[in-house]
Amino acid sequence: MQAEIVHSSLENKPFTLILWTPQETDEELLQQWELLATGEKMPALKAAHRRREWLGTRILLHMQGIGRPDVLDNGKPVLAQGALSISHCQNSVAVVIADVTIGLDIQEPTEQIFTIRSKFCSSSEWSWLESHAEIVRALTIVWSAKEAIFKYWGEQVDFAGHIEILPFLCDDLILEARYTGIHSERSFRLWHKTMGKLEVVIAL
Repeated sequence: MQAEIVHSSLENKPFTLILWTPQETDEELLQQWELLATGEKMPALKAAHRRREWLGTRILLHMQGIGRPDVLDNGKPVLAQGALSISHCQNSVAVVIADVTIGLDIQEPTEQIFTIRSKFCSSSEWSWLESHAEIVRALTIVWSAKEAIFKYWGEQVDFAGHIEILPFLCDDLILEARYTGIHSERSFRLWHKTMGKLEVVIAL
């Protein structure tokens, strides 16, 4: 198992990010999980990639000494102490752990981002994005930033209507966003890093 671990902080709030792209087969991942002998059974997931995501996430959490997280009715994972967020993309899984509320998203930029642009991108954002030098990557980062903010709150977030991402360059380490919705008004400074083919964004 070779996971990439990043210890960092934002606004004096430390966090630990663990990113893993398992090379093991489905059977090998299942064997790893069974060897941990946690007593938790894998749910009956039909899709192979969902089973890999579940196994990869559980193995990562166990290796960090966390074990099984509780899940709220809205699907947000929670810990008895501290906070975490989970994300998946293709064959990669990632978890982030902090002492404060946190949201994480990982995405690989592809042209498919254009098919959902209207669902998350406001007209003011598109006014600067459409001429961006790296438009596919920039759109992906905007999506990830909004997904991270959604996971921060856990529910009832309108991506296009409630969140405004301010202009950025794709290699910027800090992104700026404004949220206005039922959870009150708040400015976010988001942690951003490109890790391999993935764009990683954290809101806290």
